Amino acid sequence: MATSAPHLAQLTAACETEGLTVANSEKLAVELARIFGVKQEEVGILRLETDSLVFVHPAKLHNVGRIPLNSQAVAAHTAHSKRPEIINSFARTRHATFFEMVDVSSKPGEKKPAKEDQIIQKLMSVPVILVNQVVGIIQICRKGATAPAAGADFTPPELQNLVAVAALLAKCFH
Repeated sequence: MATSAPHLAQLTAACETEGLTVANSEKLAVELARIFGVKQEEVGILRLETDSLVFVHPAKLHNVGRIPLNSQAVAAHTAHSKRPEIINSFARTRHATFFEMVDVSSKPGEKKPAKEDQIIQKLMSVPVILVNQVVGIIQICRKGATAPAAGADFTPPELQNLVAVAALLAKCFH
């Protein structure tokens, strides 16, 4: 699976001057979804702001709440450890489901997906590091009523690909 580095480099250059705006993060999420074979709403882009992480994408989660760095959330753990991780049994792990309750997939006039189809089953979480400091987190997930319904497990090569993408996108997180 190629990272489509030239296209990502173009997107990165475009958002470097403006920062990680909603419009820029939307474009990045579309490309990340394409690269990893997930839906756009299965891409999470979080920016570190003071002592918490804030969703930039999906935009609907931006005003829902923050993830404190001192919480038990996977994103907070990724920020502290500065290590990427795969959790292919995420639905079976103890976690807050607060953000999963927000419907981020339907647009006005579209039929809302069933709540059970919005359960995060599998997750990759990668720190975005700029000058040896965590500036954000990128998460790619697969949602579904069950783990098999969500799709294939994430693999170590996919995680390494996401690490490379996060390094390329780090300049956007300012």
